[in-house]
Order: sequence, then structure tokens, then C-alpha cells
Amino acid sequence: MRMLCVIALAALTAACSHGPAAVETRVQIERVPVPAPCPDRETYEALKKSRPVPLRDQPMPGSAEERVAKTAAQLGRFEAKGGWADRAEAALDRCQKGD
Repeated sequence: MRMLCVIALAALTAACSHGPAAVETRVQIERVPVPAPCPDRETYEALKKSRPVPLRDQPMPGSAEERVAKTAAQLGRFEAKGGWADRAEAALDRCQKGD
């Protein structure tokens, strides 16, 4: 009787062991933000050319009043609405926003 159970169990095991095992395949889509290219060469060169000349590279004015006036004018070139700083920031924002 015991031998019969062992044979039946062996036959059952052999019957179940053939064929490939079941495989579960899952597809997962992951969205990854892709940054837009930073300023192209043409934009970069235009920004470099339009940058106001730094005060340290300009001749020193003769009086304090001239120095203040020149400094204020320089600040205006950088920080005026649509000035150099705004154009540079807009060019760099494209990298961060991915527009």
C-alpha cells in the first residue's frame, strides 16, 4: 500500500513538472521630464555681444558724480525691463521649464 502511494505521488509529481512555468509580464510606463535644450549657439552669442561692458573694464570717471551716473546707467542696462538680465534669464528658463 505504501509503495502504491509513493508511485502515485511520483507519477503526480512527474505530470505536474513538465512544461514551462507560468510567467507574469507587467508593463510599466514611467514619464520622465526631458529638459529643453539650453540656449542655442546663436542665442548664446547674441547674449554675449549684447552684455554691457563691465565698469571695471571702462575708464574711471573723473568725479564722483560721473561715477554715480555711469553706475546708474550700467545698472539700468542690466536690470531694466527687457534688459540684459531679463533676456539671459529667459534663455536659461527654457532649460528648467522644458518649453
